[in-house]
Amino acid sequence: MLGNMELMDSLYNPCYAATTRNWRNRLPWHVVIEFMRSLVVVLLLLVYSVEAQTRDYPRDIFNTGEVFSGTKPFPSYDPFLLTNLYDKRHEIELQMFDAINEGALRRDKKLRYELDLFHKDLGYIPSLAAAHYKWVFGDKAQLDWLLAEDRKYGFGGDSLTMLVFAYMDEWDKTIRALKQREAYLSSGPGGATSELLYRAIEIRKRLYGSPRFERAWKAAKIK
Repeated sequence: MLGNMELMDSLYNPCYAATTRNWRNRLPWHVVIEFMRSLVVVLLLLVYSVEAQTRDYPRDIFNTGEVFSGTKPFPSYDPFLLTNLYDKRHEIELQMFDAINEGALRRDKKLRYELDLFHKDLGYIPSLAAAHYKWVFGDKAQLDWLLAEDRKYGFGGDSLTMLVFAYMDEWDKTIRALKQREAYLSSGPGGATSELLYRAIEIRKRLYGSPRFERAWKAAKIK
């Protein structure tokens, strides 16, 4: 409010405007700049502090899923709902990943129709398992793609390609990929990547037997 009064005085009172300009000219530039920055911050806070509307909207107008799958609307608006839904989507993609890998292990040809139907809409995580499935049914180039994805973010990355390798009945390239990660992680890095690696090794042993795994591990040569 004071700023508006000063502005009006400067418009209608030339003496006041001149006095104000002289006062500003006496201030160091860094003080003026800091003042302007503070003013911008205050204005932004005022803009974002305005509360959202509290109006109650009919819940059924926000239920697009009803048309496709008969979903029920959420009982009320929640600004944090998006985060919860995003987390749920990630969980579902992991479940899709598991379902496809199991289909590959079972050599279930019925799954092929589902994969062809969804194709590029599967999402990245399920697509890793889909590569395993295609490899099982003869598309050997899929293994090269998985190995390239495994190397893309370095051996310290927590790529789910490790778990795909755990399921694959391949005893050369996949074993070397796992062994290279183990060698890298043994030098220090760990965390979630180590957990994934040792889970992959345990799955491989349980599926195909520890003796066979140990022989392949020992025979695998890495740089």
